[in-house]
Amino acid sequence: MRIPALALFLLAPMAVHAEEDAPPPAATASVARLFNHLPYGEADPTALLPVPSLPGCTMAREVVGDLERLLSAARAEGVDLGAASCFRSVAYQRRVFCAGAGNCDAVAAQRARFVAPPGYSEHATGYAIDFVQRGGDCRAVEQCFFLTPGGQWLMKRGPEFGFELSFPAGNKQGVGWEPWHWRWTSTPAARARFAFAQASFPALPAAQIKTAAGHEVRPPSLETAPGGGIYAVSTSRWGAAILLASSATLRP
Repeated sequence: MRIPALALFLLAPMAVHAEEDAPPPAATASVARLFNHLPYGEADPTALLPVPSLPGCTMAREVVGDLERLLSAARAEGVDLGAASCFRSVAYQRRVFCAGAGNCDAVAAQRARFVAPPGYSEHATGYAIDFVQRGGDCRAVEQCFFLTPGGQWLMKRGPEFGFELSFPAGNKQGVGWEPWHWRWTSTPAARARFAFAQASFPALPAAQIKTAAGHEVRPPSLETAPGGGIYAVSTSRWGAAILLASSATLRP
């Protein structure tokens, strides 16, 4: 009996820790993608810390301070943000990717629109988080998050705390629009982990980066997005509603 290629991939043992001293791939390097997702190693467990304000959430230790400041700033403005998912191991990602599927290989391409295959998730780095709006009508990891106070607040202020939207609407990577999924890139190590993604498929909004001189490099605006506005997102409720309707994709 012939075993599907993806099944072999899912069953094969995977290297769970990225080499700490491995150089980031050059922007022009060839990177093997799976269903448009990029490969990522798994963070060293000793480099992870729990996030005090988010029970059950573990992130890379250097992320925790900025994340706590982000959550505090949001609360000060009446926005209550929570987390649906933080660090996820490769083994856990395998269970998530195949959840509820009788034949994981048969539905892989559909699931990969919004769920990364194991070994290809930013969550395994410890730098990515899925935010949720607490107390609202929008369920976790749904595109309606963009319309919530939390979603709107993150679009305006998330970059101040080193976070950027990995998969904006219309992204060139070909991954579904995920307004809830943000990655942190405030240190050289974090930027190295996402070097290829940032060079080839820029986030929008992108994280603000502080230079050695103490100046901040601000992210591109939604109106001046690269690629002739392919990433542009309207922040008006009417425009956002149209975008939600036009970009609706059946979730697995």
